Amino acid sequence: MFSAGHHRILSTLSRLGAMSRTDLARALDVSKASISMLVRDLIARGVLREEAVVFGQGRPSITLGLCSDAASFIGISLHADPTTVVMTDPHGRILARYVMPRETDPHACFEGLARAVDIVRKRAGSGAGPIAGIGVAQPGFVSRDGRISLASTALGWVNVDVAGGLSAVTGLPVFVENDANALILGEQLFGPSGDCPDFSLVFVGDGIGSAHIVNGRLHRGHHGGAGEISHSPIALDGSGALPCRCGNRGCLETVSSLQAIRGAARQAGLTSDIDELAAMTADGHPEALAILHRAGAALGIALAQLVQMFDPSQVLVILDPALKDSVFGRVLRQEMETHVLRRAGVQTTLTLRGLEDDSFAKGAASLAAQKFLFGNEWT
Repeated sequence: MFSAGHHRILSTLSRLGAMSRTDLARALDVSKASISMLVRDLIARGVLREEAVVFGQGRPSITLGLCSDAASFIGISLHADPTTVVMTDPHGRILARYVMPRETDPHACFEGLARAVDIVRKRAGSGAGPIAGIGVAQPGFVSRDGRISLASTALGWVNVDVAGGLSAVTGLPVFVENDANALILGEQLFGPSGDCPDFSLVFVGDGIGSAHIVNGRLHRGHHGGAGEISHSPIALDGSGALPCRCGNRGCLETVSSLQAIRGAARQAGLTSDIDELAAMTADGHPEALAILHRAGAALGIALAQLVQMFDPSQVLVILDPALKDSVFGRVLRQEMETHVLRRAGVQTTLTLRGLEDDSFAKGAASLAAQKFLFGNEWT
């Protein structure tokens, strides 16, 4: 659809925002004449538009920006039940959403998702751009080509051709990614951390996932399994190492995940509601404090190890909003800072952010948006 030159312009405007032809030529290190020819074509095709006149030294210049109706993107989150389906514009704004029960039979799942795509298409209305593609965020391992669900315990899938099956019933290109990877790609394209060439993301849910952007690109690892922090051995004492669903004992997931926190609370005779448990720590309840302190400390130590290995500029932790401002978040930060090797004049920033309802679906939509904007150069 677009040439390499077109994609360079689209990706630059997506990352840096509206700019003049002169600034765009400077950013891409090409001549203004070359930029003008490519821009003229993109404007004629309804992808770019001239937005505003900027006055400065010399002649006034006109800024260029992406058209909101140039294209739209479907994002599907299979991360949890229910399934969330959204449609976004090129800026990541959600135009429509639909929630449905998660279906684990592949054929039934794809048929249901095809109906959901039609629903959000209608809800978005005539002002939305044509759908350029579908992104799917799923738990488990995904093939490096973004097509096959290699293994997903949550869905019960092994070697399921998600891209092929869903494309067959929708007629649209489909891109599949592990849920944590989809989150970080959404952050890279649409979020405030997108201008960082090296950053890591950790998600705390019923499991714990992580993903890494290294030199501006998603780090997948040789087998596509990079980021499996959940099963790192982290038990604070050998005698208390709990069995993990992976078959080992003392994994980070058995201490710091929401499932582990709820289990520890139930065993202590406390509520398993995370909001209520966090409120109890604010009131000084000793057992609730001990549970969240232990969980936060273990995750903080794991993050310190992550920082030592990847040396990111930032670590972004996505977690339950109730945990963010509780003793869990405070101890997590303290333990990471305590265990990270001191380097003169440099520091990795730790940011805690509450999970939003559509975070995974929006991240999934970014998979299709990345392909549209970056072409074969997408991460």
